[in-house]
Amino acid sequence: MQVADHVRELIKKHFWEMSDDASLSTGKESVLPEDANDFLEVYAEKLNVDMSCFDFNRYFPNEGIRFLPNILLPKYLRSSSQPPEALTVSMLIASAEAGHWLYHQSYPEMCHVKK
Repeated sequence: MQVADHVRELIKKHFWEMSDDASLSTGKESVLPEDANDFLEVYAEKLNVDMSCFDFNRYFPNEGIRFLPNILLPKYLRSSSQPPEALTVSMLIASAEAGHWLYHQSYPEMCHVKK
């Protein structure tokens, strides 16, 4: 079985069958952040993908506590004003094939990515 098939099988097991261009984080059928976090832990472990450069908040921004202003909250509970970016099945496949997360914004030398 190819890596892409393993990724698709994991996604189907944790969520439902998705096309390669489907997004886990955006659209009408996005998954809950808690479920995505659980899935990504299994994904990294089973497929041996280094996720040290993966920024979870980029795809699942913190919604915070809606009735409290950010100024009163610690940083980890503050809501983000950024909309989520698409985390697609094809991104997960490509990263699994590479063995590390490919879609990081920081510099490669900061991400411990081996070239």
